[in-house]
Amino acid sequence: MAHRCNRQFSFPLRSVAALSILLTLVAGCGGDDDSDDPERRATVQFKAEVNGQDFTCGKTYSNVGVGQPGTYQVTDWRFYVHDVALVKADGSRQTVALDQNGVWQYQNVAMLDLRKDCGSGAIPTNAVVTGTVANTNYSGICFKVGIPYSLNHINDATAPAPLNSSGMLWNWRAGRKFIRVDGIGDPTNLKQSFVIHLGSTECPGTDASAPPSAACGYPNIAEICLDNFNVDQDRIVMDVGKALEASNVVVNTANTAPGCMSGNSDPECIAIMPRLNLDFTYVAGAGATPEKYGKTIPQRLFSVRKP
Repeated sequence: MAHRCNRQFSFPLRSVAALSILLTLVAGCGGDDDSDDPERRATVQFKAEVNGQDFTCGKTYSNVGVGQPGTYQVTDWRFYVHDVALVKADGSRQTVALDQNGVWQYQNVAMLDLRKDCGSGAIPTNAVVTGTVANTNYSGICFKVGIPYSLNHINDATAPAPLNSSGMLWNWRAGRKFIRVDGIGDPTNLKQSFVIHLGSTECPGTDASAPPSAACGYPNIAEICLDNFNVDQDRIVMDVGKALEASNVVVNTANTAPGCMSGNSDPECIAIMPRLNLDFTYVAGAGATPEKYGKTIPQRLFSVRKP
């Protein structure tokens, strides 16, 4: 960090030359925000939208997905990110050292809670990731959606915030929901629950109340990289309408989870998982031939919004 200048000048200002010397010395002192500071603050701002419209809990949105009537209402919106890094013009990355604030950030993980105006009474929300980063010029950002394996399967009863967030845990073996977007298709008539719950699957073990015995078969960690991003001015928009653009939000296969909860046997996940920037393997049942679906390129779930 730059040091404050605290020089004492004892010579009398008896000439123009002496005054000139004094002004030169003072100009060299600098302040706390000098450009030669090795680190700078970084605040990454997120914003929720549905088909380009600002998200408000309980609002009904039109033209969501395919099919009729295409109306959809979102009632919950939370997700985790980790390994946030700013990207220089040469493609190299500088990791953002997250503030350890005891609420929304722990180690390299942050939780975004975008539930504005959800539920009865005020709900604490968070739409920023904050920390420090090397003081240089950046032109992009990368982050991973989810929680690293080492933190995803720790005991919920003793986990620090935000890993202990209510409603974001499946079970000890499966770990946490990386994305939780709850919604209702055709909220006026059919009232079809249709959600997106992203998390790891195929986590081996016999006890759901214990950590997995080995790494999960499908970690489902999505990496997002965005160009032309100015961390001081721009926001990152997450648009759930992009994830649902090929889904019929009033149709759900019988005997499966409502919407997509990342299950490899859930046909509703075929249209959704690739739009979360993930490859997806669908297996219809025991003995069925696996069907592979590649991630949608380019990903459009996250985008940069200029001021």
